[in-house]
Amino acid sequence: MDNKITTASKYFVSFNTIALVPIWIENKLYTRVIENHTEFIVKMKPNTIIKKSLIFYGNSFKHATLFSRESIGRLHKLPLMISHDFGIPLIMIPTLSPESDGNIWVSFSAIDRYSINARNECVVHFTNSQELPVNVSHSTMCRQFAHSYFLTNHFQKTREKINHPYSLSKITYRPNQQKSDR
Repeated sequence: MDNKITTASKYFVSFNTIALVPIWIENKLYTRVIENHTEFIVKMKPNTIIKKSLIFYGNSFKHATLFSRESIGRLHKLPLMISHDFGIPLIMIPTLSPESDGNIWVSFSAIDRYSINARNECVVHFTNSQELPVNVSHSTMCRQFAHSYFLTNHFQKTREKINHPYSLSKITYRPNQQKSDR
C-alpha cells in the first residue's frame, strides 16, 4: 500500500462524505473515502462501512431498506437514509447492487449534476467541484437520483406529520353549514 495515502481502520458516513469507492489493494477490498476536503483509504468494504454507519446512527441495513421500500417501492438498488440531522436526511445512493464488490456509494446531497465524458462514462460532479466517473449509465444515475429525491420527500413529509400532527388534519367545523337535527 502506498505510504503517502492516509489509511484508517474504521469509518462512519457523515455529512462530509461524498463517496465510498471500492479499491483493491494487495488482493483485499478496501474503500477509498472521498470527503469534502480530503481523501483516504479505509480498511473495510464500502458495504461494511454503510452497515456499520447505520448501526452507529441507531438503525440497521434491514430497517433502512424497509423504509426505502415503503417510500419509493420495491426496487433494485435502493438509496438508503443513513441518518438525519435537523430534518436533513443523509442519503447514500448505490450504483450497483449493495452487495456487489464494485458498488460505489454516492452521497445524494453532494451531487451537483452528472454528465457523460468522452469515453462515454457517467461522471458525477459534486458540489465541491470534484468529479467521479461511476460504473453505471447516465440513465441509471438519473433514476437513482430521482429515487433519492422521492426518499427525501417522503422523509420530510413523514417528519412534518410527526412534528405537527394537528395542523395537517382537515377542518371539521364549517360555520356556514347548518347543523342537522339528530
